[in-house]
This record gives sequence, structure tokens and C-alpha cells, in this order.
Amino acid sequence: MFSNITQHISTTEYQGLEIFEVAGTFHYALLKLQRKQGELELSGAWSSTALEDIATHIDAKKPLFLQINTGRVLNKQLDGDRPALAEQWVKKAFPNLDLQQFNYQVIDNPKIKLVSITKRSVVKEHLAELKKLGFVPAGVSIGVAGLSPSLGFMQPPIRGSNFSIREEEDLRWTLSLGEPLVSEQIDVRGLQMPSRHLLSFSQLLGHIQGMEAPSNLKEVNGELHNGFKNRRFFQKGLQWGLGFLLALLLVNFLVFSHYRSKTIAGDGPIDPDQQTELLERIRERVSGKEKKLQALLGSSNTHTTPYLDKIGAGLPESILLDALAYQPLTRPVQPDKPISTDADVLVISGQTNDKEAFAAWTEQLESMDWVKDLEIERYEYLSKTVDNFSLKIYCDAIGQTK
Repeated sequence: MFSNITQHISTTEYQGLEIFEVAGTFHYALLKLQRKQGELELSGAWSSTALEDIATHIDAKKPLFLQINTGRVLNKQLDGDRPALAEQWVKKAFPNLDLQQFNYQVIDNPKIKLVSITKRSVVKEHLAELKKLGFVPAGVSIGVAGLSPSLGFMQPPIRGSNFSIREEEDLRWTLSLGEPLVSEQIDVRGLQMPSRHLLSFSQLLGHIQGMEAPSNLKEVNGELHNGFKNRRFFQKGLQWGLGFLLALLLVNFLVFSHYRSKTIAGDGPIDPDQQTELLERIRERVSGKEKKLQALLGSSNTHTTPYLDKIGAGLPESILLDALAYQPLTRPVQPDKPISTDADVLVISGQTNDKEAFAAWTEQLESMDWVKDLEIERYEYLSKTVDNFSLKIYCDAIGQTK
């Protein structure tokens, strides 16, 4: 099942949510796909008229793609010659339309051509509705135009959530809208699923294949994708940082123990008093390292997590973070020297394409009550649109604020 189109998948689980309307009632259809042994398989499909019911099946840690197909999305099929640009398609289907107020998406298929449009405010409303429940999609698509990636694998009659496509006598495909709600199984190259999940499947398939339909949703989808990556970075960053620090301390202790064992073996027999004194010194060293580790882990869990949450909550969409280090090392780890860290310091690095937003963000960070000082260590111009940066934030002592 789709084994020939899944070789470039980096994530193994995907979620697609379609919001569609039938007879004035909103319906929500959630589809989950996963890759197993190189094949794309269905792992779950749910539908309901209540978004809260569907929300219980959504995994916020996995990418979610939203498909909006309500009565506030207009779909219009085109006949005749194909215009050169997508905007010309829109103007041909909906003359005198102000594209600053609307989002559009186009199907460009030899058998059928159509345009889907909706107001930008409609997209924002549905995104806000999901955000209230704690979910932010990694991408969004609108109308029947989201069907484009899967058309090459299907033949009419094609049945979807509230639409159908049939073939006429002249072999042209015709779109029918406002279809009644039915429960029908469809087959897409061996993958079985309910027909009301077809649009979500098509959007996920397009994302996996890297197919981008003609539309003016690139800016919206770019912000959503970067936001998803930033949230995942903050969720994993602290765990990785603490694990790395623990590994360094463990390596330092093992190297020290090995060195001491070699030294003792080379010095020959030691009298009982010397052995007692040596063991006491080793206990003191181990105890000291345990106390430092407990202090680092305790302070990170109690204070660093809310600091990272505050940084992440105010992060502009134009900034993409690459790395974060809490209490970074002041020098490289050496076998014969203790590990030294820069206490109460956060180092953040990343990229930005908006200098003004970056300046406002740094001012916002500097005004936080737990920030003693903020230093811009590095700001490099990588290209005309992207700059690299590195910040060093000096925190107040653990447990204290300004």
C-alpha cells in the first residue's frame, strides 16, 4: 500500500482533520496514517459533530493537518483553456475578488480543474478554535481543491465527505457539491478508508510526497510549520540537556575512578590508614558530585521549565531556534579536570528573517523578572533574508527574582 511513495518519509505518524458541513451541521473527521515496513497504513479514523469528542483522539506531539471544507468555502469548476497563473484561475472563476481578503487553492488536473476560496478570517477562526483545545496544526488546506494529490490514484465515481466526482460521456469529470452524509468505504490503491476522510488523506499524501498545490496559503503554512518545529524543540530541549549533563558527569566519574585505580595499582601496597584516608576522599568527591547533580536537576525542574515556557510563549513566528543550553560548559571536558559550568546562564541560538521582530523579542526577554541581564553574543547576516544569532541570558540566582 503506497510503498513506492513513502521512501522519503521522516515522520512515521500523521494526522488529518477535515471540518465539513452537511445540511447546515458541522462535522469533524480525523484520520491517522502511519508507516510500517515502508508502507503507508491506516491507524485510526473517527468522525463526530462535536470537536471536543474528536480532540480526545488527537496527539498534540504529532503533526496535524487541517482541511476546511464548510459552507463558507466556495468551490467552482473551470472549463476551457487553463490560465498561466493560479491568480488568473481565481479571477476567471470569481471576477473582481480582492485577494488580500481571501485564501485560494487550485486543482490542476487533466480531467478536472477547479478553484476553492474562503475568507482569510474563516481560516483564522478555525485555527483559533483548535488552539483553545491545545492544538496548533502544522498545515492547512481549503475546499475540494485539497483533493489534488490523490486524483492520480483514483477513477470516478469518487465519493468524499460532502461532494462527489463523476465522469461524463465526453470523459470529462464533473464535481457535485452538497452531497448527503453517507458511510461508504473507498479503496485508494489498496488502502481502505471511509469516504468522509478522503480529503484528509489527500492532504497528508501531498505533504508526504512534497506536492504543493497552487495557492496563496504558503505564508500561513510556513508560520504553522515553523511554530510546530519550535514547540517540539522546547519540549525536547530540556530533556536532552539534562541527559547530556548527566552523561558528562558519569563519564567524568568513570575516568576519575579508572585513573585512581591505576595509580593505586602502580604505587604498590598501602597501609590501612592510607586506605581509609583514600576511601574517605573518594566518598567526599562522589558525594560532592551527587549534590551538584541534584542541585542542577532540581533547579532545572523547578525554575528552568517555566523560564523556557515563558520564552516559548512569546517567540515570534519569524524566529526559528536551533539550540538551547542551560548552564553551558565554560571549557571542554578533560579527563583530569572537573566539569565546570556557567551557573544561572541560558544560551539560545537560531535564525530570524525579521530584524524588528528580533529586536522586540530581545526587549521582551530582557524585561522578564527572572532575567538579570541579556547579551547578544553573535548576530551574523547569513543571506539577504536570514540572519544567525546567539543570545546569552543571565538569570537571577535560583529561587530569586528581581
